[in-house]
Amino acid sequence: MDNNSFSELKSRLAALPVLQKQMESLSKRLYEAEDDVRSLLHKYQSEALDVDELQKDKFSHTLLKLIRLYEGKVNKETREMLSAKLEYDKAAERVKQLAQEKAGLAKKISELSADKKLFDTEYMRRENLIKSKISEQAFSSYTELEKQQFELTRQIAETDEALHAAGRVISAAANAVNHLKSAEGWATYDVWGGGGILSHMAKYDHIDDAKSELNRLGSLMKDFENELRDVNMYDVCAYAGIDPTTRAVDFWFDNIFTDLNVRDKIREDMYQVQKLMGQIENACNKLKGNKEQIKKMLSEAEIKKNRLVMDFEV
Repeated sequence: MDNNSFSELKSRLAALPVLQKQMESLSKRLYEAEDDVRSLLHKYQSEALDVDELQKDKFSHTLLKLIRLYEGKVNKETREMLSAKLEYDKAAERVKQLAQEKAGLAKKISELSADKKLFDTEYMRRENLIKSKISEQAFSSYTELEKQQFELTRQIAETDEALHAAGRVISAAANAVNHLKSAEGWATYDVWGGGGILSHMAKYDHIDDAKSELNRLGSLMKDFENELRDVNMYDVCAYAGIDPTTRAVDFWFDNIFTDLNVRDKIREDMYQVQKLMGQIENACNKLKGNKEQIKKMLSEAEIKKNRLVMDFEV
């Protein structure tokens, strides 16, 4: 196949993803229309049954005749039946139109799918020729682009791992902040309301939960920092942990500070964790920006490789 024919084939194939997306949408609309037809058919059959019932010779119908109401009743039921039939016919016609449209679209997709097989076969033939080193220059360029793509793909995978690690850190930090907020509320109640044993228990329950999350946070931060190093990001988050000897979550064990001291230290710990969350969010934004740049470079490398293959002709 010459280059012009190959290029024309590729141009035609540009419509295939669009048509496939249209087919998904059309199939959904057809399914909904068919469901509507089934519902309207049931309604029509129900209305027709009403007319059949009125036409049976029953005493109630005889009585209706005698008081000159039977004719009007039949007319009412008949109108409802005809209205249901009209709705059904419209819906059935809609299904017919959509089915015809789907058949036409399926034919186009089938033709383009055949073209795609032809294109893929020719593309693979040219690619294999390049890999066979029939042209040293083409082989060298192709190999370099493949190496570049492999490296960029690796960078995307490592960036995703860093983002996932960041998500785990933020989750643990958010849980810790929530528990610290609850502990602060109970500590404030102790300071100003003179809370008793129940408020102390509630406060220390949340402090204990916060301590657990902060311990987990420290471990997750180490994982996150390792992932950042894999993508050449250093000193992004200034987090050294919270000193367990002075941390608010340990104050209550010694019971040597006032409730006001405890509340203030809870607030300080909460501020430090929230500050860390802000740093993580900034790191995530940078990671996402880097990922977009890498994806752009990967796309450019793919375009260059495709052009190299498409332009190659023995």
